[in-house]
Amino acid sequence: MTEEINYVLRPTQPYFIIDTINLRQENYLKDGISHFYQFNTNEEISPRIVPDACIDILFEYDPERPGHMHSYVAGTKLEFMTDPRLFHKEVFGVRFMPGNRPELLNVTMKDLLNNRFNTEEVLNGDKEWLNLMAQETDFHERIQVFLKYCSKIEKTKTRLYGKNELLQAVKKFAYESSGKIKIHDLEERTGYTDRYINKIFIEEMGFSPKIFCKIIRFQKALEILNSGRPENMTKTSVELGYYDQSQFIRDFTKFCGITPLKYLKMREKLSK
Repeated sequence: MTEEINYVLRPTQPYFIIDTINLRQENYLKDGISHFYQFNTNEEISPRIVPDACIDILFEYDPERPGHMHSYVAGTKLEFMTDPRLFHKEVFGVRFMPGNRPELLNVTMKDLLNNRFNTEEVLNGDKEWLNLMAQETDFHERIQVFLKYCSKIEKTKTRLYGKNELLQAVKKFAYESSGKIKIHDLEERTGYTDRYINKIFIEEMGFSPKIFCKIIRFQKALEILNSGRPENMTKTSVELGYYDQSQFIRDFTKFCGITPLKYLKMREKLSK
């Protein structure tokens, strides 16, 4: 399950803090896992979702039916959207690092792109632990049950080779550069042509290395904007790898549904 990547940011869903209730998060940042989170859905708002290039495993609990739980695996989106299906639920989630497909799943990121599957249908190994997850009501106990199962799967994983090694290398270079690496740089670093790199990346992920880099760059922009208003937006745009501020605004708006300036105003309003 583990991919040897030097993680430089934690992928985020910025609207969760606005669109959900009682949001809790705990960073993990190892074994391919970014963090765990839990929230209650808001009866009046459909959660808004932005691209993050991540796989999430979610566990939905019905407060009116103790011990009843539905779990599914969700892939990344490629543009801003809302999810009208999350209502009247308590949700516990596990978010994996961008581009990481955990060993415990037998489904590709391409199959999961803009899609979801029942967890039981795509799990490798024993599925009995899902019954334990259904019974747990404590946030940290749910984390422990999940990690125990992951540890069990980790012991049985096989060594990666061939195409998988190349795929990992491309994601690693993209992630370490915060999405700023160019395709010709990938050619030089891996020794493979851009056509072949695109082919194997799309086979697994469902989208190109260029799109993956755009999403990573967007997530890096969120990290910067979440820390406060930049002194010079044009300079920040260039530092993020955009040609100019207009390209930054265009890509950010596509992924977030609002401009960087409106996003900053929303964050500032929340902090008051």
